[in-house]
Amino acid sequence: MNIKSGSNLIKVRKNNLEAILGTIYQQAPITRNEIARQLDVTLPTVTTTIRPLLETGILREVPLPSSEGIMGRKAFAVDFVENAGFVMGMEWNPLGIFVCITNLRGKILAKMRKKVSVQKESYQNMLIYTKDVAEELLQIWKGDRTKLLGAGWATPGIVDPDQGKLVRTSMSYVNWNNENVCGNLEKLLQMPVCVENHVRVRAIRQDMFERKERPEIYLYYFAQMGISCCVMSDGDPFGKGSYGIGDIGHTVMDAQGPVCQCGKRGCLQAICGEGEIRRIAAELIERGGAGYLKCNCEDPVSPEVHEIAAAIDQGDEDLMEAILPALQYMAVSIGSIADLLNPRLVVLDYALFGSHRIQEFMTGEIKKNYYFVNEMDLQVEYVQADRYTGAQGACALAIGKFLIGGSVI
Repeated sequence: MNIKSGSNLIKVRKNNLEAILGTIYQQAPITRNEIARQLDVTLPTVTTTIRPLLETGILREVPLPSSEGIMGRKAFAVDFVENAGFVMGMEWNPLGIFVCITNLRGKILAKMRKKVSVQKESYQNMLIYTKDVAEELLQIWKGDRTKLLGAGWATPGIVDPDQGKLVRTSMSYVNWNNENVCGNLEKLLQMPVCVENHVRVRAIRQDMFERKERPEIYLYYFAQMGISCCVMSDGDPFGKGSYGIGDIGHTVMDAQGPVCQCGKRGCLQAICGEGEIRRIAAELIERGGAGYLKCNCEDPVSPEVHEIAAAIDQGDEDLMEAILPALQYMAVSIGSIADLLNPRLVVLDYALFGSHRIQEFMTGEIKKNYYFVNEMDLQVEYVQADRYTGAQGACALAIGKFLIGGSVI
């Protein structure tokens, strides 16, 4: 996060505010002197910038442990007050509408899902459902609505965050194009709204809320019904608008493979997306296999991906054998992207990877398919998948836009 120059004084102050708050958010508790040193600005610039936020209670001073017991004036660091504000996150995906409320550090305080067959619903109906779910969630939360900074929204496809529009959805059989999502939701929810692509908010979420040290460039690979890969560069998703959405689910991996919903054969998501993995498992149960899964899933006709993962870790060998060929295609796709960009890290977000056995298999296969494996230290990391990571990521987007970006300060 760097201070940006500019001839317009208001613009410079806004850039300074964003850089300083971003540094505090990622590294707090942190001293004013350290912020000034990292951003190469004067200490008075830092002090003047954060003073109003200390007065309003968004930031607080924290005594440094090293200063306790030392004579003289105590040294203080600054940090965000996690419950000084709240945000709402919303995601539309093939499984329905997911909404949650978090504090400033991403802790989910309330959440709700509405099951919707999105391919059968109009855009207007989705807006109405979202409004209803948001209002019901606010009733359940019972928090201070005056502290709601705004809401973030995400969905698969091309989203233009600057214009606040859904340019084109990538969900099969859904025809939502050129929709003013931001304006529509702001009118319905009566709060500021920002919008973004669904995999990009997931990558933003893990970068903001987990606050781990990351390489300058790494991959965030997400699989659900579709499959996407976000390239993270210096803490931000690469590209914007119609660029950098990373939708690779329709990459043809086998010209003779299964027919995808898009009409082509052998698309990656048709081979190893959730829909196909669940179909393989259900077919195996019907043939008399996958005994553990059959006895321990809620619906043997349509087992859930997390149930499949649990069954594999419990020793369902025929189930493991049945899905490995599909996962090999996914490993090939990840290895190919790694060959192109040479990242030091790949983060994998897929409910199926809740299985430790599958994690071991995937790590080995990815490195087997990465040409520079002997020259580059490629790390593979697994996200604890959750149906609300998209909505939570939309919360991270809203914090970045309305708090760190200074829109509501």
